[in-house]
Amino acid sequence: MAERVQVREMDSGEGQRLLRIVRRGTGSVVTWRRAQMVLLSAQRMSVAKIAEVTRPRPG
Repeated sequence: MAERVQVREMDSGEGQRLLRIVRRGTGSVVTWRRAQMVLLSAQRMSVAKIAEVTRPRPG
């Protein structure tokens, strides 16, 4: 079984910058999606749940 992976603890400045990227929703979709994934991991969400939440929806 693979080892569990999570991001390191972020300082408040890093967290605020990621929140601005996610809330703004403009710019690169790749940057937006990565920021969202890092924030969810920092909240201790499992990789499986992050994949479920961030998976692009067909349609």
